[in-house]
Amino acid sequence: MDEDKVKEEFERRLDKVSEEDIERAVAESERIEEKVAGSSVLSKELAKVRLLISALRDYWNGEYEEIPYGTIAAIVVALLYILSPIDLIPDIIPVAGYMDDLAVLLLAWKLISEDIRQYALWKMEHGDEHVRILYQEAFG
Repeated sequence: MDEDKVKEEFERRLDKVSEEDIERAVAESERIEEKVAGSSVLSKELAKVRLLISALRDYWNGEYEEIPYGTIAAIVVALLYILSPIDLIPDIIPVAGYMDDLAVLLLAWKLISEDIRQYALWKMEHGDEHVRILYQEAFG
């Protein structure tokens, strides 16, 4: 898989994120989580995906507004990319079909992990034990 193609596709999609995309990612978050959990390639990153979904939901619901819009856009791109069966490598191809999904997810994580760390710390300060567990799994 070509890392430059992954970055190019990520950046192309990042520039086009709309409010409708955010709403769709929130609405489809359960399906996204199920797809990740059911994939031998993606399931190792389930805690990260759950943190991203949590941050996106809290942003969408107006509960957490301290997150930059660029971070929200990166979350949306990563989550909707995972959901889409048609991407750089179609998901119907065993194992390899999820490698580009993983690459996009990890690229997004690399770019926004500090914002997600701050979000998780905020959630933990408000007593969210579920996020504490996800934080430990995602950040080690």
